[in-house]
Amino acid sequence: MVKAAMQLVNLKKTIGKKPIIKGLDFEIRAGEVFGFLGPNGAGKTTTIRMMVGLIDITEGDVLIEGKSIKTDFKGAIQHVGAIVENPEMYPFLSGWKNLKQYARMVKGVTDQRIKEVVGLVGLDKAIHEKAGRYSLGMRQRLGIAQALLHSPSILILDEPTNGLDPSGIREIRKYIRNLAEKENVAVIVSSHLLTEIELMCDRIGVIKNGELIAIEEVKGTENEELLKEVHLEVEPLETAKAFLETQLANEVGVDGKELSISVKREEIPHILKGLVEQGISIYSVRVMQATLEDKFFDLIGENTIE
Repeated sequence: MVKAAMQLVNLKKTIGKKPIIKGLDFEIRAGEVFGFLGPNGAGKTTTIRMMVGLIDITEGDVLIEGKSIKTDFKGAIQHVGAIVENPEMYPFLSGWKNLKQYARMVKGVTDQRIKEVVGLVGLDKAIHEKAGRYSLGMRQRLGIAQALLHSPSILILDEPTNGLDPSGIREIRKYIRNLAEKENVAVIVSSHLLTEIELMCDRIGVIKNGELIAIEEVKGTENEELLKEVHLEVEPLETAKAFLETQLANEVGVDGKELSISVKREEIPHILKGLVEQGISIYSVRVMQATLEDKFFDLIGENTIE
């Protein structure tokens, strides 16, 4: 069983008499990329601030490597690295000297560790250039390197691809996946870009009105129980439709030259075998998969993301 790097335990935040966060309970596992999503005003940013001790917790707790952010802040926060949007650097210093400055704030960060994180984020060739000459993507990578200097087990990235072009977005996604897989770091990512979250994350948590409404697996899962929408290009169409109607409880739709049916994934081979045995020609089979965007809007019923 994969251990939990961070646990939110009945986490609540009340401002005045208004409940903002209403009892969040979930965990983030070591070595996974966890996407944190929510519509405007959902409480996502408030939750992240409580995770790192920037605002007080009204009730409940955040446990980081088993240590309470409330009662053992120093012991808990030493396991966390964070970068929010565009990292600020000293533009007149090289990337290396920027990291050396940050290293002075943390005990035990050696030049060898600095070299390791520079290699991890792919800045080997540019590390001795002035940070003021860096592209936005390079500054993001330098920011991630800074956040990793003290070997945290949890990395929190708020909008890590903000303002990047497609090439830069792809680079940052690659390095985030690399961190999780090679360093066993638990990475928490918030982003507006649902397609990027889908490519980057192992799981997502969706928050709405201060409540966790779903945690969804993103990668490598195939739920056999969920109905799939299957489109079949077959001939003769009417014969195939009549046959499927005798086999299925659900309606058989007609869309031009195709039939559409809703079935469980495990039933698809049996349906195709039955069609062939009836002498029906099958020219194409398309199984429609719901995207993360589809799932997100199904869950929240809105069209804005914080």
